[in-house]
Amino acid sequence: MGIGAGAVALALVVLAGACGGSGSNAGGDSGNKPSGTFGNPLEQEGEPQRGGKLIVAVPAETNGWNPIVNQWPDAGSLVGSSFLEPLTILDPQGVPQPWLAEKWSSNADFTQWEVTIRPNVKFHDGEPLDSAAVKKNIDAMYQGGLTKVALESQYDHVEVTGPLSVKVFLKHPWSQWPASGQNIWMMAPKMLDRPDQGVSNPVGTGAFIFQDWQQGKSLKVTKNPNYWRKDDQGRQLPFLDEMEFRPLTDDDAKDRALSANDVDLALATSAQLASRAEGKFDVIKDYTSERTFIMLNTATGEGNAGNPFGNIHARRAVAMATDRVSIAGIVGEGVLSTTQGYRPESKWGIPEDQTDYPAFDVAKAKEEVELYKKDTGQSSLSFTLTGLTNLEDTTIMQGLQAQWKEAGIDAKIESIEQVKYITTIALGLYQAGWFRWYGYLNPDSNYVYNAAEDINPIGQLSINFTHYTSPEMQKNLEAGRATDDFAARKAANDAVVKETNRQALNVWMFDTPYSVISNTKVKGLNGFRQNPFGNFSPKPWLAQAWIEK
Repeated sequence: MGIGAGAVALALVVLAGACGGSGSNAGGDSGNKPSGTFGNPLEQEGEPQRGGKLIVAVPAETNGWNPIVNQWPDAGSLVGSSFLEPLTILDPQGVPQPWLAEKWSSNADFTQWEVTIRPNVKFHDGEPLDSAAVKKNIDAMYQGGLTKVALESQYDHVEVTGPLSVKVFLKHPWSQWPASGQNIWMMAPKMLDRPDQGVSNPVGTGAFIFQDWQQGKSLKVTKNPNYWRKDDQGRQLPFLDEMEFRPLTDDDAKDRALSANDVDLALATSAQLASRAEGKFDVIKDYTSERTFIMLNTATGEGNAGNPFGNIHARRAVAMATDRVSIAGIVGEGVLSTTQGYRPESKWGIPEDQTDYPAFDVAKAKEEVELYKKDTGQSSLSFTLTGLTNLEDTTIMQGLQAQWKEAGIDAKIESIEQVKYITTIALGLYQAGWFRWYGYLNPDSNYVYNAAEDINPIGQLSINFTHYTSPEMQKNLEAGRATDDFAARKAANDAVVKETNRQALNVWMFDTPYSVISNTKVKGLNGFRQNPFGNFSPKPWLAQAWIEK
C-alpha cells in the first residue's frame, strides 16, 4: 500500500532502536530469542521436518542486493535477510540483541563503541567474518553510497582492535548506536570489491546462499550447510533446502497464487486480502507497527513551485479536513488510526488525546483556509498530492480529494512509478506525498529524518523529507541521543511528537495492515508471531520455517 520511507530511506540510513546500557552488553546467548510475544498466539508445531522448497510472494521488487547502495523496503528486508545478516537485531521491546556482533561497550559519553564479533562465522565464499571484514563493511556504510549522506556527519573512523573486535569512533554522542547495528549488514569483502559492489550477486553469512536473480520475476536461494545458528532446541538451521521469492504487487494476484498453491507464503499490506484469507490460510497480522500518512513539504523551490505548505495554516487546513477514521474503515476491518509514530500503549506512546494533533473539523478547516489566503494573498488553497500508480492507493487518494473539497481545498492527484517517486521525494520535488513510515520500535531511528543538518534546498538530496526544523526540535532531538536514560529520552521524544503535530507536518491516515499469509503446511513461523514485521528491519525468521509433508 504505497511507498514506504524505507524505499527511499533505507538506502540512506535507518538508525533504529534502544541501547542496553552505557556499559557493556552481552545481550544473551544466541540473539534469536525474542523477549515476549508480539501479539499473535504461538503455534505448537512439533518436530521440524527438513527439506523442501518454500515459494514466497513479496509486495515489490528490489533494485539490488547491496543495502548500502540499493533501496530495501519491507520486501527487500525480508528477501535480503535470507542471505545477509546484520550486527545486531532488535527484540520486540526495541532492545538490541546480539546477532553477528556478540557484545559491545561504550565510553562514558557514547562517542566510542567497541564491538566484538561472534567467532567461527564464515561468508558463503568461505572467507571468515573477522575484524577486517567488519571494518570494511562499517567504512562502506558510513563513507560510501547513499548512506554517506546521513551518516558522514556522525562517523569519524573505525579501528581494528583484535582478531574479532573493532572500535567505532563517532563525532557526536550516540547512546543508541548498538541498535543501529541492525542496519549494518555484513557482506563478503570480495563482494564489496566488485565493480557493482555485489548488487546482483550478494555474498553474506545468512542461512541461505544466493543462487539466481531474474529481476521482476524471482530470486532463488539454497540452504547454507555451514550456517552458524541453531534454534532454541539446539537443532541446526535452516530446515528448508531452498526458497524462491516472487514479486507480486497486485493483491488479487497474491490471492490467486495462494489459492492455486503457486506460492506458499505471502507478505502483504492489504487488510482486505488478510480478511479473505482467514479460514483458508494461516494469517499472522501486524496491524499496529507502521503508519500510512500524507507527508507535507514545508519548503518551496523551482522544482515544486506553488507549494502552499510553507504556511502552517495550509498544513492545518488539510489535517483538519481529513477524516482519518473514515479512511481507516475503507482500508479494512480492524485497521486503526494513530496520530503519532508509536501506538499509545507502547512505552514511547502518548495518549491519543494528548498528541496535539488537530481534530477532524471541516468548519475549522475552512477557517484555516481563510487564514492561509489572508497570509499569502492567494485566492484558494490548492496543491498536488503525489503517490504511486496502484489502484488501492489511487482509490484512497480520490477519497481524500473529495474530503478536502468539502473544506474548499483543491488537490490534484499525481500518480508516478516507484523509481521516479523515490527520486521525487529524496530531492524534495513534491508538495504532498503518500508515505509509510514509523515502523521501528525506538525514536532514535527517526533522528536523521527530523534533523536540521539533513535539510538541503529543493532539488538536492535531503533526508529530512519535510524540510522542517526549529531550534526547539533540534534541541530535543539531540537531547534524546545524548543519554540512555529512558525518562529523559521519553520527554524529549514527546516534545518532538507534539511539535510535529502542532506544525501538521504529517496528515495521519491509518496504521498499515501488514500480514503474513501462508499455506497451512508451512510451519516454523513463530518468529513473525513474536516480532513486529511491519517495518524495514531485518527479518531472519524464515531460517526456522519448514514444510509439513
